[in-house]
Amino acid sequence: MKAKRTTRAASLFLAVLLSALSLSGCGETKENSADPAEAVSQNAEAAAADPGADTEPEETELHDDVPDTLKYDGTTIRIFVSNGSGQNEELYAGQGELTGDVENDAIMQRNMTAEDRLDIKLEYIGDPTGAWDTIGGILTRFIMAGDTTYDMYLGNEYGHVNLITLGGLQNINDLDYIDFDKPWWNVKYMDEMMIGNDARYFLAGDYIIETIRMAHTLFFNKNFYEDAFGNPDEMYDWVLDGTWTIDRLASVCEASYVDLNNNGISDPDDRLGYITYLAAASVDPFAYLGDVPYSVHDENGYIVLNLMSDQAVTLGEKVVSFFHQPGSVFQMSTNVSGTVFKEGRSLFLGLQSLGTAKWYRDMEDDYGFLPYPKLDENQHAYHSLVADNALIGSIPSASQNLDKIGAVLEVLSSETYKTVMPAWYETSLKIKYSRDNIAAQIIDLIHDSTTTNFIYAYSNPLSGTGQIMREMVANNNTDYASAVARKEKVSKKSLDKVIAAYEKNFAP
Repeated sequence: MKAKRTTRAASLFLAVLLSALSLSGCGETKENSADPAEAVSQNAEAAAADPGADTEPEETELHDDVPDTLKYDGTTIRIFVSNGSGQNEELYAGQGELTGDVENDAIMQRNMTAEDRLDIKLEYIGDPTGAWDTIGGILTRFIMAGDTTYDMYLGNEYGHVNLITLGGLQNINDLDYIDFDKPWWNVKYMDEMMIGNDARYFLAGDYIIETIRMAHTLFFNKNFYEDAFGNPDEMYDWVLDGTWTIDRLASVCEASYVDLNNNGISDPDDRLGYITYLAAASVDPFAYLGDVPYSVHDENGYIVLNLMSDQAVTLGEKVVSFFHQPGSVFQMSTNVSGTVFKEGRSLFLGLQSLGTAKWYRDMEDDYGFLPYPKLDENQHAYHSLVADNALIGSIPSASQNLDKIGAVLEVLSSETYKTVMPAWYETSLKIKYSRDNIAAQIIDLIHDSTTTNFIYAYSNPLSGTGQIMREMVANNNTDYASAVARKEKVSKKSLDKVIAAYEKNFAP
């Protein structure tokens, strides 16, 4: 049964709370936070010293361009939320009341501000059966039935993208008021999901917050590194100076390994370099850490597969070798990876994201965050792959509010940028869940490098094309060319079907 949540009337307490949060400043740490009374005194002294000085605050806050006069007469906007995890709905609707938690209260404030500005009512409807492997069927039933209940879908990417072969989605480029030049939209991510150059059907950005929370992130144990090698901050230096590569990761992980139980096999009872759970999703961020052109656009703007390249061959060899080198452990019968990491017996922990940092707040050892490494030092930037079970957004063309949803999305996105992101990103992630000041720079780097890849995002309708390296690691096969040869024919046929469906159902 789907759960419905609506926002409640704004309160003075909440407004004061969020005003205090914004005044505390984005990026401010415990070390540099100032006494408010002292700040007021200093301002007063400065004004007395120079009475002619301009004391008006400089306008620095970025605003959306939705007119303040735009009102929708109490229209209800209904948003479907895939809630199989039991947590997704709260990321959008909040907990229904103020709790004193800065994240929840920021979400509540965001929704209430949008309601007040546009004179709308937001209704989030969470479906507990929605998950990565069921969402495609759920949304397909809505579209096939011509269901007009929802004005927006928030569903897991892996199954959500199947709708591209079905039709029934609105070209978001045709909606009023959305401005993709604003920083609350992840245009790089959305562009990577485009089949042709003329139409956009899936949304990512600050409001669709899982495309940030579920960015793959390497966690490392700082105490472990200090005991084994010295100053753990040198790994931060490698990241910031651009020399953090997969070869360097493999080298430090192998040097960390000690076969504590002397059985000749890397296992969770040893001192490890890297531990994760499965050779599945754990492999994905490695498969896309390089500048590998798995697909390109042709002269007509359509996607063409480009699976074979020297970079892809090199990366495949390195990824498989890393997972099977001494000191790397994966594919256990039970998931003990988090426990091993917390107990200080593994330097690195895989299959984590920015959003899972809260699970390690009680960890006794200090820990830090790192992006997944580069393929080599010549690579310009890091790539932080967003897990394909993250929620992305789409607009059903059957919505009765297509004339309104663009403004609603733009306001929700800009308000998320101003209130929810500072609460979660700056306050919780950088202060509550981080153990040092440098981590904040690394978190910014990961945030700014979040992305996906076309063959990964569409791996489901492309017959698993985006998961070739999962199979290679599982089979300990370093021959990328042979792995592609087995998959390439069916991959091209699947892509042809996707493009044909796109042309039939979507192309302008």
